[in-house]
Amino acid sequence: MSTIHTRGKSSGTSGIPVNRFALFSETILAGVIVLLLSVPLVTAPAAYAAGVAHLERHLSGRDDSLRSLWGNFRRALPGSWKLGITTAVAAVVIVLNLLLALVGQLPGRAVILPATVILAAGGAVLLLRITANWSGQVAWNGDEYQVPTDVPGSQRWAAAYASAKSDSLRDWSGSLLLLAAVFMAVVFVWMLQALFVIVPGTLVLAAAAIKIRSHRNSRPTR
Repeated sequence: MSTIHTRGKSSGTSGIPVNRFALFSETILAGVIVLLLSVPLVTAPAAYAAGVAHLERHLSGRDDSLRSLWGNFRRALPGSWKLGITTAVAAVVIVLNLLLALVGQLPGRAVILPATVILAAGGAVLLLRITANWSGQVAWNGDEYQVPTDVPGSQRWAAAYASAKSDSLRDWSGSLLLLAAVFMAVVFVWMLQALFVIVPGTLVLAAAAIKIRSHRNSRPTR
């Protein structure tokens, strides 16, 4: 699954040419794998963190094998359980509220339904920010991400959470772009339910792109 470089229709990230068709296929494949890894729900944060790190490597021309994606998932798993359980509980509550609203059995529907949608959207953006920042808490040795043995996984995720909160406010335009990506993903599934397969890939790509954009914009100009 190596990156294919061609002349002509390509775009650059950090000076590395990226073939658009290769990026599209890599996004779809990574999205399917992230979806499978997220099935237990509590593993979703680790799966998305591994997916974002995978597309970051692809965009920078580094190792983007399935082995490296699986390896990053295993590295991201320790310390992610608290966030994973929170994500799973929130997902269940949101789905139940939406289903009850759909059949007209949600008490206080006029208030609870809009609040549920707003919290779901905000939570999705924050989760994408957190998982994107996870790779910033590990070291790249030129071949793969290495987890520092002296830093507990919970601390790495806590640092990713803290930086995600800061990025959400500092890079508010990026947060709006992530919100737009979440909205478009919902629209895709509403139009054709089978498209839920590609949703993780599009969200992972959006998170990776916004992270790269945010870090590039935050660099001091000379």
